Amino acid sequence: MAAFALISVSSHAAIKQTKGDFEDKFRQLDEVLPTPNVYRNAAGEPGHLYWQQKVDYKIDVKLDEAARRLSASQDITYTNNSPDTLKYLWIQLDQNKFKQDSMSALTTTFGGIGNRGPATQGASSDTPARLSLGALRAQQFVEDTVLGYDIQKVVDGKGKALKHTIVGTLMRIDLASSLKPNSSTKLSIDFAFNIVEEDAVSARAGYEHFADDEREGGNDIFLLAQWFPRLAAYTDYEAWTNKEFIGRGEFTLEFGNYDVNITVPADHIVSSTGALQNPNEVLTRGKSVYLKEPSKKTKTITS
Repeated sequence: MAAFALISVSSHAAIKQTKGDFEDKFRQLDEVLPTPNVYRNAAGEPGHLYWQQKVDYKIDVKLDEAARRLSASQDITYTNNSPDTLKYLWIQLDQNKFKQDSMSALTTTFGGIGNRGPATQGASSDTPARLSLGALRAQQFVEDTVLGYDIQKVVDGKGKALKHTIVGTLMRIDLASSLKPNSSTKLSIDFAFNIVEEDAVSARAGYEHFADDEREGGNDIFLLAQWFPRLAAYTDYEAWTNKEFIGRGEFTLEFGNYDVNITVPADHIVSSTGALQNPNEVLTRGKSVYLKEPSKKTKTITS
């Protein structure tokens, strides 16, 4: 019995070592680095057959300030630079994270780490469970507001409806015909969603209301991120990176060009990445001139 026990422990230790659970300050990286291939060489650089998909977006988006709602139409051109033939595309729908039946909501435990935002505390032998007013506010907002994407249309480049399946924060679009290597396909998506109140749900984006603003009824600032349906990355090492978004973490995206038309009320000031194409139409003369100044400077402008 003693000999058997000794052999069992030794085998277990050997297995643990092959899984890398031990700490070795002088361990060489050769055994943990991925095997070099034609896509990624031993130096960690792109190999001679490296590829990356390309996705171009043309988006027309409009903000309904009174309803605190965003609506948009987007045209997508997806270029398949991989050696694989694709039968479907995966789209990220991050706004669906706020739905009550999302994986994020269903896997959040009371008093656990859960999502960002107001804390809750589970009960113990001598302490009752606790729910903060902030947590109650978040629950009430979710109950009162229809959240997540309203996907209104998914069509191909010829306007023909494409079969699509929404699962949580992801949507699979079945292509009318297989997309072969070194070819492109076009599709269009019409969508809308109600913007979350950032302070209420502790989101990365949303609106913030200022009740004491001089404008009657107060005023809002809108900060929008993860707002449009976007293609999940397709890679040589993982294929589709179609993982559920539960509120934490980041996802890589494909490179591409963005042509975005943003329509907001006339009294709004828009700040965005990219290059403004029509400054003379949307800015005063003074602001238009001020916008050109940084291009002439070699030092950082602080004000």
